[in-house]
Amino acid sequence: MKKLLTIIIVFVCYIAGPAWGYDDEYFYKLGMNSTMSNTKINYFARAIELNPAFSAAYEERGMLYYYQEHYTEMIRDFLKVTKLSPDNENGYTMLGVAYFKKNDYDSAVSNLTRAIELKPELAEAYGYRAETYRLKGMLGLAVQDATRAIEIGGNKRTIGKAYSTRAKAYRELGENERAEADLQKAVNLDPAYDIYRSFTTTEYLADSAGRSGSIKGVGRMGAAMMAAIFLVLIFKLTLPAPKKKKWSDWWKRNE
Repeated sequence: MKKLLTIIIVFVCYIAGPAWGYDDEYFYKLGMNSTMSNTKINYFARAIELNPAFSAAYEERGMLYYYQEHYTEMIRDFLKVTKLSPDNENGYTMLGVAYFKKNDYDSAVSNLTRAIELKPELAEAYGYRAETYRLKGMLGLAVQDATRAIEIGGNKRTIGKAYSTRAKAYRELGENERAEADLQKAVNLDPAYDIYRSFTTTEYLADSAGRSGSIKGVGRMGAAMMAAIFLVLIFKLTLPAPKKKKWSDWWKRNE
């Protein structure tokens, strides 16, 4: 009911806005103050209709598309951001991230490089470019960029990912001691990375390339598998055979 009411309000505002004198800033503020993603997107879309050169509205909507994993729409919005605001390093970073998610690694590198040119201390851009280089097989550049991201510093997630990327690159280069050292540092920042220790090299690399799901998803699956193995092998747990269902039982439940 609330969702329907919100849609009706947005539609009424959309139709009556010009008559009431609402402008692009009005709808932009509504979008910023809203708590529902799709409602926010609708408000930003209205602001953009009223002002097609409203860079901030494209940027906010693009970030919402990022969280919704709508990368094609995200690319469209951040292309507008970088066109309208050529010095916006965040626009190029997020555009690079979107291309990375779409497996367009050349475009990702190009945009992340532009972001770094605009802001040389942008750890996030170095981190994503490092992983992109690794996936392209350019391991030396991957190590170099990951190291730079670590040197710049930032939040734990950014630095943890940089250590993880460098660990994967070292593993692929056959430098297992360095890989283990970096993985330990990544684990210290985020224990979720510890799941990699139970992988074989092939499984580790497959997961790190994004072919086996997210770290958290793999972690949950790995934990479940290890728990099952523990119960079966250590306690030799056997499950009782399922009871055969009787038609009489079905009738009793459905009388």
